[in-house]
Amino acid sequence: MPAIKNEKFRIGASHTIGTCVLPGEIITKVHQEVNRRITLNISACNEIVKAVKARKIDMGFIELKIEDNALNCTPWMDDELVFCSKKQLPAALAKEELKQYRLLCAKVESIDRDVLDVVLLKQDVYRDDFNAIQELDNPTAIIQSIKFSNPHASVTPIGVVSKRAIEYELKYNHFYVTSINHAKILKKFYIVYRNDSAYANEISRICKKVHSH
Repeated sequence: MPAIKNEKFRIGASHTIGTCVLPGEIITKVHQEVNRRITLNISACNEIVKAVKARKIDMGFIELKIEDNALNCTPWMDDELVFCSKKQLPAALAKEELKQYRLLCAKVESIDRDVLDVVLLKQDVYRDDFNAIQELDNPTAIIQSIKFSNPHASVTPIGVVSKRAIEYELKYNHFYVTSINHAKILKKFYIVYRNDSAYANEISRICKKVHSH
């Protein structure tokens, strides 16, 4: 069956990308290229990939690399997970200091948690090294929990989120960031679409337009 352009251009995005990265200039560039009404579905990355492959979504913004002959997966944007708090913190924390902190992070088997766990393991840091660990469903829940936390509590809450998701809070000193032993937690965003998509040419141009954002 030949690919057909729908009246709407359907985008899928991870929670971080859909709520914190796409709104504004990037969505405007997409709209200018496709010249259609845009719908945005925020979901888990694996669900977005399934929807793209099933032609339920035209273009996906995801946080993992996909190897599939039917799909084009283009590297898009570098990202970094950071430890953030309402309390001003040292530039780096040592392992023996972590008992003073309650860690707010993504749930096990999520992409952010997988990336975080790999870096912590390299630093010889484990769950029991923190005072407590609280697992939350999405980045917004982590950010809101930090936003309404008590910076003077005896145990300081620190959240692990995309640095891009808290640009505003960092700019106005609402949040402060730290690290563990100065280790960076790096990841990458990708754009995925079907090779035979009716929008393949438009999406290819979109990739070039937003690549330098």
